[in-house]
Amino acid sequence: MLTTLVGAHLVNDLYTTVLPAFLPAVAHEFDLNYTELGILSFAFVVLTGALQPVLGNTADRLGRRRWILVFGFTVGALGFIAMALAPTFWFIVAVSLLVGLGGATYHPQATAFIVAAYPQRRGRMLGIHGWGGSAGNFLAPAVVVIMVAAFNWRVAMAVIAVPLLVAAIVLRTKLVETDPNPTATLKAAVTTPLIVVATTFGAISIVGRSFLNFVVTMLVDEGWDETRAGLVLTAILLGGAIAQPLGGAAFDRLGGRRVFLSSAASIVALVAAFATMSGAISLFAIAGIAFFLVSLFPVALALASQLVPPSQTGAAAGVVFGVSGLMTAASQPVVGGLAEAFGDLRLALAWQLPVAVLAVALAWQIPSESGG
Repeated sequence: MLTTLVGAHLVNDLYTTVLPAFLPAVAHEFDLNYTELGILSFAFVVLTGALQPVLGNTADRLGRRRWILVFGFTVGALGFIAMALAPTFWFIVAVSLLVGLGGATYHPQATAFIVAAYPQRRGRMLGIHGWGGSAGNFLAPAVVVIMVAAFNWRVAMAVIAVPLLVAAIVLRTKLVETDPNPTATLKAAVTTPLIVVATTFGAISIVGRSFLNFVVTMLVDEGWDETRAGLVLTAILLGGAIAQPLGGAAFDRLGGRRVFLSSAASIVALVAAFATMSGAISLFAIAGIAFFLVSLFPVALALASQLVPPSQTGAAAGVVFGVSGLMTAASQPVVGGLAEAFGDLRLALAWQLPVAVLAVALAWQIPSESGG
């Protein structure tokens, strides 16, 4: 089961992180400004955030996790095919919602499967599972920029749909459904400590995702060609190959609060370095921000699973990823608007520093007993 989910995680995070590499080509064809790129980034993930708690709770109650996963991958594939055929920018925005709907199905269900199978080693196993997501993140920009350079962005989007459909078939045949719990309610899963974890992770995600979503566009604006800029994003995401396993292992050893605090403080220092430095140093700072963001994925999920009864793991994971996803989605048009106002995308990204400081303050509120 773990091997199957690692592979599914690779595919899921491949398609949820391909958008930044597409943005320059899409912006060129439709003559988009930074605000419009922020709107597209928002639409791409808003349903992922909004629907994760609901779908997680639905699976807890009905025990239909496998079918929800199959549905998600299939809908995501249809979304990419529709985007590849889009006649206008606003059509892309509309059908990108399908991709977000597909993305809403994965993490709550995968977390519940893994925690049920490995309750005493949830941090480590979620970290190993996270390696698949990191591999997807790492591969996404390289795959996209190579295909866009060889063909065009529309062909690349259509090809992205193929592994999603394959994953749907594999999950349908390999996973065994979980038992239903008709008494599970979303309200019972939403506790104050869970919301603290969700908003802390959300603040960190705002910072990390803003850099990842806009770094390719920033470099293209500064004179890089699209292929080189996309490969830089690939290199930045390379650290994720070890970030999630390390984060999961750190959770089991140190507890979630300590890991969140150290990661948030490190991100503050790295955003400050980006704001005051240029050239290679600023790119190393972005790589560090991405590393600490990615390392917290298994930590956030493991914390969520500890704060509720085992029968409500899906809902708890959905709340953490849902709240953080909505926070991240809402922030992207704001970053784009700041870039328009300043006339400088790099300066707009530097203004993520107050959000990083807020994340440290929120991390202090995570109960010290959470996660060990």
